[in-house]
Amino acid sequence: MSGHTDLNIRTFIPADLAQVQELFASGLMEFADGVEHEVRRYVENSLKADLADIPGQYLSHPRGNFWVVESGSALLGIVGIQPTERGEEAELRRMSVSSSARRQGIGRRLLETTEEFCREKGYQRIFLSTVDILKPALEMYRRFGYATVKEEPYADPPHRPIVVHHLVKEL
Repeated sequence: MSGHTDLNIRTFIPADLAQVQELFASGLMEFADGVEHEVRRYVENSLKADLADIPGQYLSHPRGNFWVVESGSALLGIVGIQPTERGEEAELRRMSVSSSARRQGIGRRLLETTEEFCREKGYQRIFLSTVDILKPALEMYRRFGYATVKEEPYADPPHRPIVVHHLVKEL
């Protein structure tokens, strides 16, 4: 991990909010070529929903968490875990790694952190959704044992539809 040897994975604090939101938004928009309108709408909705209240949405439940990866004062990665209605299943949400820090093992470390947390909390599986425009993320999840259980379109024609991949990993 050249250039980022001082990485620290820790739980979100409210002072992180602006950097978390920027990292999430920029990470998705970077891959939005040709579907900017749909991705921007999704980002705006997410920023108004769970990413507006990370403590309430992720940290208020004993089986949920939201982590950041920091190097100095910069946040380089984020990911959250939320319980689903089925108590044995957690949902992995909002995974993003800064474009300046990709391909350096940060995503792998975030996945290891979430999986260890989920095992400790008694979850039997982790569920996540990602989109086909995020090809590197989709490839990483598959390398780490996440299997596609469903695919569905996100955008309607005449736009090029975005395909949502729902993946699951048994723990």
